[in-house]
Amino acid sequence: MEKDSIFGLVGLGIGLLITLATWLKGIFTRSSLRKEIDDLKKNLNLQMQISARGNDEVKTELDRLRKENENLRITVATLSNKPGRTELKTLHVWDKAIRILIIKSPAFAPAWEMSLEEAKKEIEETNQGVRPLIRKAFTLFLPQAKSETSNEGD
Repeated sequence: MEKDSIFGLVGLGIGLLITLATWLKGIFTRSSLRKEIDDLKKNLNLQMQISARGNDEVKTELDRLRKENENLRITVATLSNKPGRTELKTLHVWDKAIRILIIKSPAFAPAWEMSLEEAKKEIEETNQGVRPLIRKAFTLFLPQAKSETSNEGD
């Protein structure tokens, strides 16, 4: 029986060695897998941070472009309603009406020419000498006179 017990102990020892080797291999495999999982988690976290930063930059750029678009829309609306546009239209209508009157009414042309020369002289006097000084002085105190003088410059 001693031989059987020795073979039994040797078999038990071999079995324990195989079990110990398998167990150690499992520990090493588990630790390498944990390291790999940790590396993958770090990489995933880094990728998510980069994506979040990129998304924030895109949102910021989108907000900036929206504001710029709104400002441009307001500028276009303002320029299309710019003061002076209606006055220019009125001036063109009056010019057309005067041309029609000159053609249809022969007596109108000389009276118109005299009135035109008189108006030109008056405007020249207004732009030179004391009249501009008086007009500027009244412009400071009278808002209505200020808007009239600004329309004359347009």
